[in-house]
Amino acid sequence: MSATKSNKLKNIFTVLVGAMLLGFCWRFRGETGWGSSWGLLYSGLIFTMFTVLAIGERKRFDFGWLGLTAVSFMMTVPSWGTLNSQITGILYSEELWGSVPNPTPNYINPLSAIFLMLCLGFGLASIWGVFLGRAYSGKQWRIRELIIILVVFYAVNYISKATVSHLILNLVQPQASEIYSRYLAEAGIHDSVYSVYMHHFDNLAWAKKLDGGRNYFSSIQAVSSALSSAAVLLAVRLIIKDKRSANVGFAVSGAFSLAITIADFWLYLAYGGYHMQHASYLPAHMDSWAMWEYGTGFIAGGIITLVLLKMKKEDDVDELVFSNVPAKVKTVLTFLLSFIFVFGVNIVRPILERTKNSEKTVFITSTAIALVMAVVVVLASALKYGFALEKVSLYNYIKYALPCFIGYSLIIYMFVARPFDAGYKYFLGISSTVLVIISAAVVIVWCALVPKKKNIIDN
Repeated sequence: MSATKSNKLKNIFTVLVGAMLLGFCWRFRGETGWGSSWGLLYSGLIFTMFTVLAIGERKRFDFGWLGLTAVSFMMTVPSWGTLNSQITGILYSEELWGSVPNPTPNYINPLSAIFLMLCLGFGLASIWGVFLGRAYSGKQWRIRELIIILVVFYAVNYISKATVSHLILNLVQPQASEIYSRYLAEAGIHDSVYSVYMHHFDNLAWAKKLDGGRNYFSSIQAVSSALSSAAVLLAVRLIIKDKRSANVGFAVSGAFSLAITIADFWLYLAYGGYHMQHASYLPAHMDSWAMWEYGTGFIAGGIITLVLLKMKKEDDVDELVFSNVPAKVKTVLTFLLSFIFVFGVNIVRPILERTKNSEKTVFITSTAIALVMAVVVVLASALKYGFALEKVSLYNYIKYALPCFIGYSLIIYMFVARPFDAGYKYFLGISSTVLVIISAAVVIVWCALVPKKKNIIDN
């Protein structure tokens, strides 16, 4: 077999692994223990670790930046509770988007639902995408670049929520405002939808109190997140002038935009198709919501991995962001961020969350075990490498840490706070469970196959 053909097959396998890994992570992101923004921290950590093995180590991509890149995924989480069923062409006036349709359903154009899903995906991971691209960029960054990104994202996000997002939503899907206005009037609130939104600005918890509110607030957030992500990517390209980071950021945002929309087809089938005129088209073992989650991660992960593999190498320049921080202070902060917070949280929180409603003895025992495991990981790392993590090969560490995290997560997902009853047999047979197990096995095998590297790559 020629070297070129062998390399192509290797890249195809790596793309498949990246797809299965993010599918695995995104399914977990919707599960108790990893949900909400903490699930994004988990997904950001695991997939970023994968990219180090798949693309190669960089001198500027150390443990501190691994932690920061993972945390950056938490900054851009939108809300999508009412959006993913709208593809059927029905918007529930009651916000009961998962139960029996309203006797007088509100019909909408499915294209408006697709537009909102595209916005939702595009605004999901822009900062994480930029940070991922920064690792493989030849552009030197300083503190001001980080400040620019954060200021642009949050400024455009809040300005959009107060202004243009309402105009866009009313243009694309006027029914969102009409339904909310009707239920506001029934509750004795006769102010405009816009006035109510501004009075309870971005307060989704309050919006859920009245029918139509959750959908309107979530839609505004989706549009605003897409606009702020676009602004960040433009700022990185035009102000920071880092073409590589901007391109990777755009690829990540575009990948999630397509992925979360295409995967929504699972819910379209589950809800009975156009206008929900039929029973579910899916067999019992096809759990639509979980398949939507896994499918989103699978498609996005494959696209992102392919883009990263196709990148041309750029100089691995010195890192300037934290160059003025004293070495000892930087060492302590890096250890706290990477091992205590990022690794520690992802070891303890899943068990803590999954057992919090269990019997007191189960909760205490499980939490104690999780804490002990976190301490073991931290102490073992400190004893082997010390606290000077800048001298440690991140690649070599991840080669062993990534499969351990995958196996640990799978055990929690399969067994912790999951009763062994008739429902467990069903759980073992559903499609998402099978895919999660297969994905974990493939990723662990792939990690065993990647070579160990003795030194940091200087490319």
